[in-house]
Amino acid sequence: MAVTTGYLDGAAERRAAFASAERHSRNVAFLRKALPVAGVAALLAFIVAARLAAPGGPDFTVARTTIERNAIVMDHPVLTGYDTDNRKYRVSADRAVQNLASPNQVRLEGIRAEVTVEGRGGAVVSAKGGDYDNTRGTLALYGGLALDSDDGVGVRMKNADIDFSNGTLTTKNPVTILYEDSETTADAMTANDGGNVIVLSGRVQTRLMPPKRQSASPLSASPSKDEPAPSGEIQ
Repeated sequence: MAVTTGYLDGAAERRAAFASAERHSRNVAFLRKALPVAGVAALLAFIVAARLAAPGGPDFTVARTTIERNAIVMDHPVLTGYDTDNRKYRVSADRAVQNLASPNQVRLEGIRAEVTVEGRGGAVVSAKGGDYDNTRGTLALYGGLALDSDDGVGVRMKNADIDFSNGTLTTKNPVTILYEDSETTADAMTANDGGNVIVLSGRVQTRLMPPKRQSASPLSASPSKDEPAPSGEIQ
């Protein structure tokens, strides 16, 4: 037998709606603070990644350098150190390929960066590949980008264009931002002011997933010997 009570259903719906709105407000407030940190980390990571295209200094290592088909190929270049703001980084690539006919253009493959922003946590940034143009001071990233920060924020993009002279990162393709049980999507994103200002544009939507529930133990799920088994369901 099923017993339904409209009043109880309405109260439950209101409580669920209030809880959802509260979680949404909390997540938005957190992302307002966390996204700029992620943006700064991403730009720092790729600024350093661009230096893999023009290596040098004691913090640079490379497994092997060869010449293949009129190109200089560096296998597993790695760059570590601190920037002028005392932010620690380690950036690597599977390969860096410089065409001898166009020495100012370098293709980076399998980019991975670990960045620590002092007092604000760290982040791991990766991209399948990128084309660095030393003349223009730009890096075109492609093949999928991922950023995961220590405070639980994840950012996913298909591609992005970085202008080092202006300190901007721009993507005109969909971007997804993940945090706890929320997923925010937008048609495009721009990071300005060195990553401190994040602008989402287009169809910006946030979806809240139901909180994960802990499975009940067999003891708690079983009826007590002193209690009769339920004969119906209350919805």
